[in-house]
Amino acid sequence: MAFLRLAFFPGGTAAHWEAVVEAVGDLPPPEARRAFASGPIDGGWQVVQLWDTRDALEQFNRKIYFPAVSPLVAGGFPETPIVHDVDTVDAWIGEDHLP
Repeated sequence: MAFLRLAFFPGGTAAHWEAVVEAVGDLPPPEARRAFASGPIDGGWQVVQLWDTRDALEQFNRKIYFPAVSPLVAGGFPETPIVHDVDTVDAWIGEDHLP
């Protein structure tokens, strides 16, 4: 089944998010990522990702995300995210049922 990650960045703002996006660069969406959303919520910034598998997300983080954001000492999010992972039982996008 699909894998869902919710990452809440306490104290995060649009400026922090823009710094992260700039660091990662303009990449095409990873093939295994089915949905992505981010935005401000009370107390910080929320990121929601739906992937085919946990391994696909971890591989993207290892190869792309972490190397890109590691130089962001100032400008990146002020705190480590609070992460909630869900190994889904069911996942749908539109009319498509995900593996």
